[in-house]
Amino acid sequence: MTGDARPHRCVTQEEKPLPLAVDLDGTLILTDMSWQTIKRVLFLRPWLVPWMLFKELTGKRTHWKMKLASKLRFEPAELVYHQEFLTWLTAEREKRDEIILCTASTRSVAEKIAEHVGLFDDVMASDAGANLAAGNKAAALVERYGERGFGYAGNSRSDLAVWPDAGEIIVVNAPQSVRKQIESKADLIFD
Repeated sequence: MTGDARPHRCVTQEEKPLPLAVDLDGTLILTDMSWQTIKRVLFLRPWLVPWMLFKELTGKRTHWKMKLASKLRFEPAELVYHQEFLTWLTAEREKRDEIILCTASTRSVAEKIAEHVGLFDDVMASDAGANLAAGNKAAALVERYGERGFGYAGNSRSDLAVWPDAGEIIVVNAPQSVRKQIESKADLIFD
């Protein structure tokens, strides 16, 4: 080696936050779109109740959800959003390469809400295939981002199946029973 040998300083860039998947029901909005659908569609068409129950009992939840969602008329602006979380999410939009809405609600409902909110790069939702909840949601996110390659914001018992695969755990508006099970691992908690 010739000349002046100096140690090279390793310059590292600040690590970019993970892509973030955000649940809809009870997390982004303070209601459940399945309940909204039942209230706005089934209460007005009670003759659909036996059909819906039959589909539910035969394991065809996505079928009844899609059928009822096609009849659902709602304005996303009328939904009640978790304002503190939405404010945080708006700030995260500047930091993250990707934020997606990831929900067990049907695609048509989720896309309408995502368009209204205006923060999401993509929507992952239930369609003619599997109901995108719990283990199905975890598997879809791992397939897309890899294990621990995404952050996940959720609130419910079914989200307990997703958080172990997430690299960042954000708990939003969780019932006490769920919060007790995840709060020691959570990166951020919104009440």
